[in-house]
Amino acid sequence: MEQEDECIRNFARHCHSFYLSSLSPASSAQSSLHQTQSSSSSLDEETATTNNTCDDLAQMTSDGKIVLEAFDRICAIGAINNNAIVQDGPLPNLQNEHDLCAKRHCDLLKACGLLEIDHFTTLNNAATLLQKYTEVRDTMRRQAHKSAMTHRQNSFFELLSLAEQDCVTYPVETCTLPTETTSSNHTTTSFDGIKDILSSIQKFVRKYQPKIGSHSFLAGLHKFIHLQLTPKSENRHQRSDPSYVVQWTFRGSVLTEACVPTGVDGDELSYAREALKVLFSFLILNKKDDIEGGSLENASEPMVSFEIHKLVSNATLRRILNVLPNPKDLDARATGSLTMLTNSDNEKVARRENVDGHLDETWPLFHSNFLVDYCTVL
Repeated sequence: MEQEDECIRNFARHCHSFYLSSLSPASSAQSSLHQTQSSSSSLDEETATTNNTCDDLAQMTSDGKIVLEAFDRICAIGAINNNAIVQDGPLPNLQNEHDLCAKRHCDLLKACGLLEIDHFTTLNNAATLLQKYTEVRDTMRRQAHKSAMTHRQNSFFELLSLAEQDCVTYPVETCTLPTETTSSNHTTTSFDGIKDILSSIQKFVRKYQPKIGSHSFLAGLHKFIHLQLTPKSENRHQRSDPSYVVQWTFRGSVLTEACVPTGVDGDELSYAREALKVLFSFLILNKKDDIEGGSLENASEPMVSFEIHKLVSNATLRRILNVLPNPKDLDARATGSLTMLTNSDNEKVARRENVDGHLDETWPLFHSNFLVDYCTVL
């Protein structure tokens, strides 16, 4: 019994390593190896530690794959035996594959109790043992999902903080931007600044629109801007009303769990990083409804809320809308929820200061977006 428990613990460790590395390479390096950075100032020692960590992680992932494949074969063989399908079919092939794997990785399978198929198929406690291993596998998979999600959420918060550092934010108590603060920020009103915003959005769209995982985000962004420009008919506000402010709230997992391929050097958060760059180019993070986070135990997710930067004019929003893909060309519904911010006894909504574009720098007549602007006016 003691030996069986030891085998199950080894099996659990390999399952955890494999699932965690499959879901999030960065988090698996932290959670599976439990290593801390050396305090040594020697660059050679630091490099050696990093290389060893990568080698160990690759070996653990490989071992975990071998162990799980062996267990899957055993489960398949057990299912075939229970159905009395012995002749022909896949049974001989599965047994041969297991025998070959047992020869190549004898010590590994023996440590996990997977060397002998009979222990799971014909012995008296075979069904009980198989159930124990199955429960351990499923538990390790759930834990790996939780660990990977926690890692991505923490990384998202870090990205959010970094993206916000270079942007103008609003005092928590009033959410109102002082005039003296706005005078130093020209990125949303100058000709070059607006061109940079449009260029950033165009590059993002060209890169990620072919990936269906980005479609809900792009559709949500389009819907958000469209509602800011076009209030619903029952709304008493006009599009030119500075007090008409729309807020877009969505889950952080929209960016971290988008199933978009990783970037260069395996950067699993490259999509989230570039999406935040687009958002912060012309939006502000609402400080009163900043982040709603929670533990994974109650399945809550971090929420982020954005509104239009107070110096972004409706003309700029129309230009942005023109470079975003038409929702009809996207294969997903808009993500998030849209609400109109209103004044209350405890808070005051910051009015948009440049709705009509009176602070915008005059654009040259025949600029690169001349046809777009001309068609928009028509």
